[in-house]
Amino acid sequence: MKRIIVLIVVCTFVLSPLAFAAKGEKGASEAALENASDQAVFNRVGDWFATIGKSPEEKEAKLAELKAARAQKKADKEAAKAKKQAEKEAKKAEKEAKAAMDKASQDAAAAGEGAKKGFGKFMDKMKLKK
Repeated sequence: MKRIIVLIVVCTFVLSPLAFAAKGEKGASEAALENASDQAVFNRVGDWFATIGKSPEEKEAKLAELKAARAQKKADKEAAKAKKQAEKEAKKAEKEAKAAMDKASQDAAAAGEGAKKGFGKFMDKMKLKK
């Protein structure tokens, strides 16, 4: 009986990551990214290690430098995200424009065929009237 219980517990721990991986989520959730701040614990720990043993003036300068570097990195990420979104929208608009042009050319071709048939009937009527 003990072996069965141990086996069930082990299987639960081994198979539980597979159940969570099936969701297809990678990284942090959108809500977590929106609420993240520059004062996260890992930033503060890194800042502490960077400024340990320095004078107050050096600490302030180093903290300002680190904060500026984080802000620049965040701005770069936002710019890349905006660029990617703009490219995606441009591709979509180009695809829609191409589809509209194809449809317009098909409609024009169909109208041209109809005009040729109509003109042919008109010519036949004119020949009959002579």
